[in-house]
Amino acid sequence: MRKAVPDRYPSNTDSIGVELVGEALPLNEPNPDRRTYIAAPEAQNDSLRWLIHELSVTLHVPMSEVFRHPAVSRKNRTEAAGAQW
Repeated sequence: MRKAVPDRYPSNTDSIGVELVGEALPLNEPNPDRRTYIAAPEAQNDSLRWLIHELSVTLHVPMSEVFRHPAVSRKNRTEAAGAQW
């Protein structure tokens, strides 16, 4: 990597991705960037909070270094918008 953190976004070599299952609507929209992801259910947010906390404590990662995927990569802007940790 040419730039060190924090001068660059994290890459797959120094980050962990947590996938959430979600649905982007409307389903008949062919352009994924025009779809809107529905909010994660409370049970999924509860699990996400637990997982993020455990990873943060175990790996000594400050919460200021935890990002939604659209903030660090090219993704649909609504992806993970309703996720809470």
